[in-house]
Amino acid sequence: MLNIIKTLSVLVVAGVSLAAPASSSGDVTITIKNSCSSDLHIYKLTNGHGGEKSSQELSAGASNDYKVNGNWAGRFWGCRDGESNCDQYGSAVSLAEFLFKGYEGSDFYDVSFVDGFNLPMSIKADGKAGSGYDCGAPTCSTLPSCPKELQTEKGDCMSACAAFKTDEYCCTGDFNDPKKCKASQYAMKFKEGCSDAYSYAYDDAKSTYGCKATKYTLTFCP
Repeated sequence: MLNIIKTLSVLVVAGVSLAAPASSSGDVTITIKNSCSSDLHIYKLTNGHGGEKSSQELSAGASNDYKVNGNWAGRFWGCRDGESNCDQYGSAVSLAEFLFKGYEGSDFYDVSFVDGFNLPMSIKADGKAGSGYDCGAPTCSTLPSCPKELQTEKGDCMSACAAFKTDEYCCTGDFNDPKKCKASQYAMKFKEGCSDAYSYAYDDAKSTYGCKATKYTLTFCP
């Protein structure tokens, strides 16, 4: 997807807005299911517009429908009670990222561990393939093992970028280039643990999914 549009995570890290085009072509329903054994706080962050953020509680076993604009772009994540700073972007959380009506009118979505991870998740599209994409369903039902140096006090896993804050791990500065920023040993370990998820900023070729649909299901603890 790198040759089509910039990676969602890379644009956020670089401070570039992924605000969608002004025109709209209908609403999209994102159904969020909490299949975890505990209640979750679900966060929704809209790209652009100052990073509009909202949240609500979702009980274990419950689901909720989110209606978003047909050209919405943003991300969802979930937090258990007691996870510190989990409401803040850039904390060690698993992300579900969406960009609707992108290149050639296709939707793009992914599961991202670029900032770290805290919960298993999956995304499934209810639609037909478009623009050469297969409407795949990225799924991480089991989280990768986390090296001790990346573990948070709450047991979640930080990214190497968050832990060490170097350009090499963050793909910033002199390393803000796919030819220079390669998968680190940590990114490769995350990829081995869940091949469907983004493991570092330029991992889009194997981790971005495309479709044309009006309904998506995001499941925590699938």
